[in-house]
Amino acid sequence: MARGDEQRHSIQVWEQELAWREFYQQALFHFPELAEGPYRPQWRHFPWDNHQGHYEAWCEGLTGMPIIDAAMRQLNQSGWMHNRCRMIVASYLVKDLICDWRWGESAFMQRLVDGDLAANNGGWQWSASSGMDPKPLRIFNPATQASKFDPEADYIRHWLPELRHVSSRDLISGEIAPLERRGYPAPIVSHKQQQARFKALYAALPRG
Repeated sequence: MARGDEQRHSIQVWEQELAWREFYQQALFHFPELAEGPYRPQWRHFPWDNHQGHYEAWCEGLTGMPIIDAAMRQLNQSGWMHNRCRMIVASYLVKDLICDWRWGESAFMQRLVDGDLAANNGGWQWSASSGMDPKPLRIFNPATQASKFDPEADYIRHWLPELRHVSSRDLISGEIAPLERRGYPAPIVSHKQQQARFKALYAALPRG
């Protein structure tokens, strides 16, 4: 029996995650082609950049965007990542770096100790907007996500110890002065510019 609102909320979140898991298993069972490509047919024609250097920076936690790099380093070091962070880094790979979501799906399956084909595929297609989600386009702003879910930048500092001296505001925004970086890379892309570019590419996709 739950004791208090916090425990009741935790149980509700757990139940929702179980429901998502069951949904994705049912989806893959009835549509096995999801394991190979997108549910929405127009995404078969998306002109991905698939920049190998950007993909490798994402994998290694060296994108220059602290919340992304912290999450990817957690994954690389522990084999696990919080679900919120999974959504943030997935959106960044697909919508900021414009890399095929299947690259991220493969990277996660290689690293996650709880990797599950159906849940992983469903989660990546949700983030890419290519799956069964009724919302046609969703783009996460990594700085906004960091400010909401890591407002004191504690998570970022834990996984990026080289940036512990940087202010929380700059860690959240990613706008870190060159002298403060001390070897940490500058952002490899601009979220604002890439968001606009991705939306233009999406708008040009064939409909039907």
